[in-house]
Amino acid sequence: MVVREEFADAVDKISASTSYGGNPMACAAALASIEVIEEEGLLDHAMELEGLFRRKMADWVEKYAIVGDCRVKGCLMGVELVKDKATKEPFGEAGKLVYQAAFRKGLAWIPAGHILRMSPPIIMPNEVASKAMDIIEESIAEVQAKLGY
Repeated sequence: MVVREEFADAVDKISASTSYGGNPMACAAALASIEVIEEEGLLDHAMELEGLFRRKMADWVEKYAIVGDCRVKGCLMGVELVKDKATKEPFGEAGKLVYQAAFRKGLAWIPAGHILRMSPPIIMPNEVASKAMDIIEESIAEVQAKLGY
């Protein structure tokens, strides 16, 4: 632990412990992970993927009646499915159907109700990410048509 000199005496008075505190193996693993992220340019690639995802989803809110909002930060994405854009009423059934349609097309992720919540790996090639986004959009379009919107 690192502490300023002015607070050094307070450390002796603290009675705290953790199951992982001071674990050299965990520290080595964390350091190795940071080194790989830096050496392989994974943060830059995550930002590149963010741009790709953002471009793919740019018109979904206007294009699809059941899409209430799209969000992306790095490799974390959320597409909110709604019954009505004005009320933003969650559309859980649509979420389930989109997941199922995408799965039939070869894309799987963990369902999260009316939010299409995705967190692809930062090592994902751009071509794969683009194809995945195409599958999601195709699935949204199919479900919207199936539901009569």
